[in-house]
Amino acid sequence: MAALPARQGTAEKITRTWKSADGRALEAELLEYDAQEIRIKRATDLQIMKVPLSAFSKEDQAFVGGLLHERALDESLTKGPYAEKITGAFVQATSKQGLNYQIYGNPKWDNKQRYPLVIWLHGSGQSGSDNTSQMGGATGVFTKSENQAKNPCFMIAPQCPDADIGWNKQVADNLMALIADLTDKLPIDTNRLYLTGSSMGGFGSFSLATKYPQVFAAVVPLCGGSDPKNAEVLKEVPLWAFHGDKDDMVPVERTRNVMKAIEAAGGKIGKYTELTGEGHGITGVVYSKAELHDWIFAQRRNGPRD
Repeated sequence: MAALPARQGTAEKITRTWKSADGRALEAELLEYDAQEIRIKRATDLQIMKVPLSAFSKEDQAFVGGLLHERALDESLTKGPYAEKITGAFVQATSKQGLNYQIYGNPKWDNKQRYPLVIWLHGSGQSGSDNTSQMGGATGVFTKSENQAKNPCFMIAPQCPDADIGWNKQVADNLMALIADLTDKLPIDTNRLYLTGSSMGGFGSFSLATKYPQVFAAVVPLCGGSDPKNAEVLKEVPLWAFHGDKDDMVPVERTRNVMKAIEAAGGKIGKYTELTGEGHGITGVVYSKAELHDWIFAQRRNGPRD
């Protein structure tokens, strides 16, 4: 494999104290690297040398491995394992674990940037194996040209195979495995993973936020709910929940009660909007709200949450 030059420029010049496998220290600038060797300029005499990567400490090998991974992400929109699925439109796919999903991304993006990922969880009626029925709700809104121009993002729409399981158990595990693989292989900002869903997907959004509270930067459940006992966990999650007060399929109390419990537990970052006069089908109303998009894309894991 051809060696990759270290990124040039003052801000990206890489000079560090390297340690050999037997513990000796060496101050040097990294000039080129690949998986087998590095080319460095020694600080003491400016001598340039090539050294096998195996001659350095595990920490140094991991450091170079991280650089190689970032370079792979820089090319992943056109050369990576998911490149053929990144077309500027939704593309059907099946994960390694057998979960059907569709994915959206744009090959024309600046591949040096890292982009948010929006995960849409559908309701029970769209469960199955056709890998098409789940394409509603948030999918058309977040990928509109005007929204992508303002907030470019990857998006996935997985399809739950069985409504009796919902977004739980093995289905949830398979979804998290897919998210992990996508973030490892595509230029996705892991501090900006956004989860949203409606009805069964609203329950799933609450459930995954409870099970993985440190993963998602923002969670937007629609007409779902959660056990108020989960408030101690959910109070630390940036939630904006929505429910129609005339919902005749999922009682509004399912969301109302857990959001009250989060507030009582000292939660400061949760938001709740109860839509007066609205029933169960609120996706069109909610996802068209410009302020919701502004809020979602402002959220960053371990960052400001306004």
